[in-house]
Amino acid sequence: MTADEGVVPDKVEFSLARYEPMTRLMDEGDLLFLKSQPGFRPELARKFTQERRRIFRLYLQELARDFHQLHAQARAMVASLPADHSNLVGMLMRQQLRFWYEISAIELSLSLNWVGSHSLNARGLIDALATMHMEINRATMATA
Repeated sequence: MTADEGVVPDKVEFSLARYEPMTRLMDEGDLLFLKSQPGFRPELARKFTQERRRIFRLYLQELARDFHQLHAQARAMVASLPADHSNLVGMLMRQQLRFWYEISAIELSLSLNWVGSHSLNARGLIDALATMHMEINRATMATA
């Protein structure tokens, strides 16, 4: 059975601090520093940028997994609440839309990264996850 079939998933435990490196990983300053070093060659910049994109995508996969688990937990919790908490359904939908918008924007930026757009900001995505976590905690306290 899944959360959609009435089983409440286990509580998702994670740390938002785990995703903080994403906010700096694609910072333009690192590449500028690398370019200023003696012995710099353009192939070093290409390899550096490729590795940063690969690492960023790994973080992105983990963040998406955490969001899906939190969202499943929230859906199961909302399904068990009285009708007077129906406003939480709309909140869940907005959070999911915001998350997918942020993921799409980041994927587009990563795709354009190879043509020279190096800066990328993951703050909106991390904030969407933080908001989801906060709303779950708030709803849990309200129903306790």
